[in-house]
Amino acid sequence: MKLLFHFLAKNYKIVYTKQSMIITSTQNPKIKELKKLMKDKSLIFFDNPKLIEEAVLSGNNLLYIIKKEGYVGKADYGGAELIDVDEKVFGAFCTTVNSQGIVGVVKLQNRVIQPPRGNFLVLDELQDPGNVGTLIRSALGANFLDIYLLNSVNISNEKLIRSSMGAIFKTRIYQVSKDEFISNYKKWNKPLYVCDMGGENIYKTTVSNDAGIVVGNEGNGVSNEINNISTGAISIPMQNGLESLNAGVSGSIIMYQISNC
Repeated sequence: MKLLFHFLAKNYKIVYTKQSMIITSTQNPKIKELKKLMKDKSLIFFDNPKLIEEAVLSGNNLLYIIKKEGYVGKADYGGAELIDVDEKVFGAFCTTVNSQGIVGVVKLQNRVIQPPRGNFLVLDELQDPGNVGTLIRSALGANFLDIYLLNSVNISNEKLIRSSMGAIFKTRIYQVSKDEFISNYKKWNKPLYVCDMGGENIYKTTVSNDAGIVVGNEGNGVSNEINNISTGAISIPMQNGLESLNAGVSGSIIMYQISNC
């Protein structure tokens, strides 16, 4: 056993302390394995203690905790494997300039598309992760808890995770193709309104509960396929010659107006 530890320490640069071992080489087998996993879109890597806590409290499967040497924080991470590394190795997983020294790895829930349980949000080919994260965060606040991402940016995108501020762990997000959504939606018998500047004024329109709203692509708007199955279109009135609002802003305003918050 001593010979084995000597071999590992010599070849993979592991520094032992009284509390744990600290990995100091990116060639360590565990580090190489984790770097490969970063390409897996079913996993989320994020370096924010609050988001890690939100993930655990929401019942998500926290697989790994990567801690930079010297980090002091919460001791219980829901059974995740703890990996202590030095600053150089930590840099291979940290994606923010001012990281707090901890990265969590969460396994995304593989949700099979289900009917919404109340008001719902549909994002039609949105590609900006900041917009998507903002809309997910607003959806949580407005109680639009079922969110359908149609051919949109992947939920594992780091910018999306940060801008959602933990809302991805508290909502039911379905990442599906447009065809899959359309075939399922036709069975639900629920109204669906697209956000469009030519639609009815949201402040003069009554939208029932259990309704969905669609926010379209940043450049092209809502696709013809989704327009064809929609109940109608709604808009936000503009003043001073402004043509439209950012997708994240406009979708948020409409959700809050419908929810009467």
